[in-house]
Amino acid sequence: MVSLIPWYWDSANGVKEAARLRELFPTLELQLDRHKRAASVKGVLAIADSVSYTLNLDLPPSYPIGVPTLWIDRNEIPWLADRHVNAQTGEACLCVRSEYRLHWPGGSDLAIFIERLVRPYFAAQFFYDTHGYWPKDAARSHGRDGIIEAYRDLTAPLGDSSLPVIERVMRILAGKRRPQGHEPCPCGSGLVLRDCHSTVLRDFRERVSPEHAAADLAVAFPMR
Repeated sequence: MVSLIPWYWDSANGVKEAARLRELFPTLELQLDRHKRAASVKGVLAIADSVSYTLNLDLPPSYPIGVPTLWIDRNEIPWLADRHVNAQTGEACLCVRSEYRLHWPGGSDLAIFIERLVRPYFAAQFFYDTHGYWPKDAARSHGRDGIIEAYRDLTAPLGDSSLPVIERVMRILAGKRRPQGHEPCPCGSGLVLRDCHSTVLRDFRERVSPEHAAADLAVAFPMR
């Protein structure tokens, strides 16, 4: 995949996006490292009156296609899986990988990513620190349980969200090749895809990248 950083930010779309970020989040700064061909957003993000969190957001070389990574200050949030933080790296788990495009559709900018994913993440963390439990429907379970929850919602249009169906769907989404119409539909009906849920599977593939599906599959159904 061709690197778009920092050249993206020299383009008309990049300049427009940077201006929108400055306008909506004046306490955040877009930083470019042209030598390393890297970009990040750093600063302080306010959640409520007198409540703010350090924001350290790295953009992947493939941005604006790839998904940014939020790194957590362990002085603010413990590096624990139960707090939706990778205990080894400090990477925030903003959502299940398959749901990134649900919250941040293709073509969306950094301001939307921060508003729909980063701000709610920090708000839920503050709620947990205040009350000792998570706000209702604020976050998935962590690990395999959260992945299964996400794919159970995703596969609801198939009429069956059992584990075998979820696994079959994940394996299709993790494949680089698009499924063919003569292949069995993962819903388990016994029909071929063209006569069953081809439209639904096409929508799944538009929302979930093969890389994210493969990573989820490795956790949800390891060594299978």
